[in-house]
Amino acid sequence: MSKISTIIIVISVASLLLILAVWLWPAGGEDIPTYHVKRSDFEIYVIESGSVRAKNSFTLTSPRFFTGGNLQIVSLAPEGTIAEVGQELVRFDPSNALKRLQDKQNELKAALADLDKLRAQQSADESQATTEYETAKLNFQLATLQREKMQFEPEARRREADIEFERAKLSFEQSKLNLENKSIIRTSELGNLRLRINQIRSDIAVLEREMEQLTIKAPISGLIVYENNWSTGRKVAVGDQPWSGMALISLPDLSAMQTEVSVNEMDIAKVEMDQRVLVIPDAFPDKTFNGTITSVSQIGREKGQGSNVRVFDIIIDLDETDEVLKPGITTTNKIIVDKIPNVLFVPIISVLEEEGTTFVFVGDKRSFEKRRVELGRRNDNFVIVEQGLREGERVALRYPDNDYETSASDNAAPMLSTTGDRGGMLP
Repeated sequence: MSKISTIIIVISVASLLLILAVWLWPAGGEDIPTYHVKRSDFEIYVIESGSVRAKNSFTLTSPRFFTGGNLQIVSLAPEGTIAEVGQELVRFDPSNALKRLQDKQNELKAALADLDKLRAQQSADESQATTEYETAKLNFQLATLQREKMQFEPEARRREADIEFERAKLSFEQSKLNLENKSIIRTSELGNLRLRINQIRSDIAVLEREMEQLTIKAPISGLIVYENNWSTGRKVAVGDQPWSGMALISLPDLSAMQTEVSVNEMDIAKVEMDQRVLVIPDAFPDKTFNGTITSVSQIGREKGQGSNVRVFDIIIDLDETDEVLKPGITTTNKIIVDKIPNVLFVPIISVLEEEGTTFVFVGDKRSFEKRRVELGRRNDNFVIVEQGLREGERVALRYPDNDYETSASDNAAPMLSTTGDRGGMLP
């Protein structure tokens, strides 16, 4: 643990003990609790709550493009366990998508059957049209020869030959046109049916991809953390019907952790990038971690719905990680705003005020001297004494009773603490 961390912890523990001593110490006839004035480095800090998160995390979402209606979760991998690459994490109800896929597959079978039937029918039609064309072609050739033979015959015979020639010619041209038209129609019918089949196959491919999306697998290994479902007000659960693209599970990389902290607008001016922070997990107060501020929001937000208090979000990168640093656990974060070296300081609860003058009671047990002091900067529990005290002296931690050697003026009043500390003051 760093020297900074050790000093802050010592100060916090000492402050807590002092406050408890003042509240629990019996008044009248007993020794007054005191604080031993010493010289040391003095830290100004802001204390805020936060929560741990992974610096890098992979978020799995529900399918963004799904045409099968509402999705419904039917199984989830246990939260808090470690997922392996390729492990199934989320499964959706496949019944609706499976029915649509089967319907399309049946439609494809029917279309393929229609294609075979069309091909057979077109083959028969083509054969008939070809036969008719060849017959008409032969008849036309015969009529042409017959006409040529009749050129020296009587007029009536030549006339009959000419009529037969024209009839054969018309029949040949009609059969030829019919053969060409049937070929065009055949190509068009086959094209339309093939287009329909290709569309069905495309629909089947889409449905098969959607079927694959109904099972979400882990792309990387990591801790399984459920995301919040804002429509239900709780974490994602089996039975939920997520919307398209909704975050379901995060797989945080636990090798690099952060703490997200909301700083009150009254303190945000003191907070800057690269300031050092002591992070204490609330569930493990005996463990402390050091971090650095890496992001400070420039825009405030409401602390809660309907709250008039505004906060600014900051991100603290932790220097190290530990198995206790699980995503979502709360932390107490001491942001070190400034450090003043080698100064005297006393607990705020030992300082009183009389008509704008600050003073303390200096002494030991039951003999105290009222002494004026000039104060400097302060933190939540202690205040710097710039003049009026020497290192090694002791100051009373509560107001001495009137039967002691030196008593305070009746007008003396403690400087009140914003946190309710007895007889003390805070910034």
